Amino acid sequence: MMITIVIPTYNEKEDIGRLIRSIFEIFDRNGISGNVIVVDDNSPDGTAGVVERLEEEFPVTLIQRHERGGIGSAYIDGFRNALEQGADVIMEMDADFSHDPGEIPNFIRAIKNFDIVLGSRYIGGGRIEKWNFIRRIMSRGGNLVARNLLDLDIRDITTGYRAYRRGVLEGIDINSIKSSGYAFQAEILFRAVKEAFRIKEIPVTFRERDHGNSKLSRMEIIRFISLCINPGRGGLR
Repeated sequence: MMITIVIPTYNEKEDIGRLIRSIFEIFDRNGISGNVIVVDDNSPDGTAGVVERLEEEFPVTLIQRHERGGIGSAYIDGFRNALEQGADVIMEMDADFSHDPGEIPNFIRAIKNFDIVLGSRYIGGGRIEKWNFIRRIMSRGGNLVARNLLDLDIRDITTGYRAYRRGVLEGIDINSIKSSGYAFQAEILFRAVKEAFRIKEIPVTFRERDHGNSKLSRMEIIRFISLCINPGRGGLR
């Protein structure tokens, strides 16, 4: 299987180089054939320059966008490129080491028997490190609301650490997805469940980033919950 990992970035100069090197070390150590696509939203800190230099050393593709278009559209651009490159499995992960690249082989093993594999913080063995009480409550609350209102039997709907078989992204028509942020992650799962794709959750540890600021705001969580309450507005019905 050819594995492509899509990573959206905005001001990730401190981490992106180390992350890409870590990913390819894991690929080599585990005999995984893969590449990386970085979708950068015109980061003023020079993130794109770091990635450009790594393109000379590793199979990395940089997609440079001229403005911040949101994480949902960044993933869609990356997914399109991965499909064009012939990827069999497309993964998504954060650039800041909140997702441990050492867990990539677990996704690859699981995807052999499923269509989507989710790195879950909310099943046995999954956990979160360094989050304050308010953020934990908002995340769990958002997942609970989405699970009930969208009728999804998934514990961690908003996780951004995932793997998809290419047939999933081809089958759900990613070009018609309207939402971004948390809602983007929920919309993909909602469509996948409607198409009867097989979904597996595996436990992961989510670690708060060491550099920079989280891109998740309280307003984003509120927009996500609002979409779940009124799913027709976001194209979920």
